Amino acid sequence: MNKSVAIIVGGTGQFGVILSKKLVKKNYKVIITTRSLAKAKLIFKTNKSLLLKKLDVLKKDKIKSLLLEFDPKIIFYFAGESSPKKSFIKKKQTYLSNFVGCKNFLEVIFKNKIKSKFLNATSCEIYANTKKKINLDAKKNPISPYGISKLKSYNITRKYRSEYNLSSYNAVIFNTESTLRKKYYLIPKICLAAIKAKKFGKKTKFGNLEIAREWNWCDEQCEYLLKFLEKKPQDFILSNGKLFTATQMIKFAFNYFKINYENYTTIDRKFFRKCDFNLRKSNFKKCLARNNIKGKHLIYGKKIIYKLIKHYLNENKL
Repeated sequence: MNKSVAIIVGGTGQFGVILSKKLVKKNYKVIITTRSLAKAKLIFKTNKSLLLKKLDVLKKDKIKSLLLEFDPKIIFYFAGESSPKKSFIKKKQTYLSNFVGCKNFLEVIFKNKIKSKFLNATSCEIYANTKKKINLDAKKNPISPYGISKLKSYNITRKYRSEYNLSSYNAVIFNTESTLRKKYYLIPKICLAAIKAKKFGKKTKFGNLEIAREWNWCDEQCEYLLKFLEKKPQDFILSNGKLFTATQMIKFAFNYFKINYENYTTIDRKFFRKCDFNLRKSNFKKCLARNNIKGKHLIYGKKIIYKLIKHYLNENKL
């Protein structure tokens, strides 16, 4: 019997790598698409269950050829600029990769009557500034080009579900970490700052440490994502409800080495985002309850920090 196929678009990021492993274990054949095969080959070991394909998400003819060749059961759309800060510099690239690429896939799926589930990875950055817990129907008012492009992809994914009856899903993803996360993001930077302080007595400059987020562990996020895909097409929130300030996360990191973070960190306004939300907290439990999905988040806060520090120490690369 032939294996079911899953295509992960933009699959070289943390979600793509972790999901690919989980899907292969579930006996899927996984196709990873990427703009750079050279980069992908450094990340993945290809075999009969995992293939790499170069793809430009702005070329609908290439998307069509890919989908008709492999007839996927699930398509995950993770392509796109993923940094709100960088999106102010790369506005066009952010718009094209996060929205136009997503729209192209939906159009090809619809026009060619491809029977596939489509999962669009969107973001909590689509919502307005609020101190309340974010529900799916909370006010939407993004403040970065990244958030704007993610909201447009969210809306068109909903449109194809409601108007054209496509099996399309939106995963509203809150901050997520893993050992695969790029090291210029805040949580890896915090962990590396603690290591540099311990080993070399170095100070690290940070931006706004008063922000509060629900930092999640990617492996857990992927488990819940797959559970939602077993349910009817819908929008859902991926988060854990565990809120911490950046200062709390820094304290966890420096306490790992029993040193005072205040002696090794300084605030520099050049690291502040042009626009940022002080607080992002979710009402994720509503989505779980509606779908009768049960589970418990085990890795958050201090555990995320400790896992990353141990990983970076073993990496021996600073």
